[in-house]
Amino acid sequence: MRNFLLFALISGALLNSCTLDPECEWTDLYADFESYEFTTDLEQTNIVLLTPEFDPNIELFEPYIIRSDSAYDALTQFSRDEECPYCVYPEIDFDEYTLIGFSTEISCLATNYLKLTSTPEGWRYALKTVDETQCNQLLCDNFSFNWILLPKAADTMDISFETGLARYFCDC
Repeated sequence: MRNFLLFALISGALLNSCTLDPECEWTDLYADFESYEFTTDLEQTNIVLLTPEFDPNIELFEPYIIRSDSAYDALTQFSRDEECPYCVYPEIDFDEYTLIGFSTEISCLATNYLKLTSTPEGWRYALKTVDETQCNQLLCDNFSFNWILLPKAADTMDISFETGLARYFCDC
């Protein structure tokens, strides 16, 4: 009986110290993204590959610039060898396009937004993650390369990559 009372007192103290209605504040850590122009005559492409947990050649949070058939074949080789049933490998004419991407893994309630902008220094690939998650981190396989096709007519030699985040910070 004494152990039960001790357990009840400790449990009551812990329950009273929990915040059931947390205070959350929305913070945009990448506000510059909103001021960037977006080049509208670009194409997104839906390449689906095995994720980094399966393919040891894929790096998370790394930029990818694919300019040739041989580089594209090297990128997709592991997924093809493993006969990935859900993978997608669209035909890309690398005489016409450069394939640009940045690999990310985000929470289930997050969304990536992409802007590719021509600047005096070259191209700016800006990727903003907006995460609506509050207090809990939902785990799911939310991996993406965020691919876009840039016409070869554009000078693709200088491409800078920027990433940023807007999310809730809570006292959970």
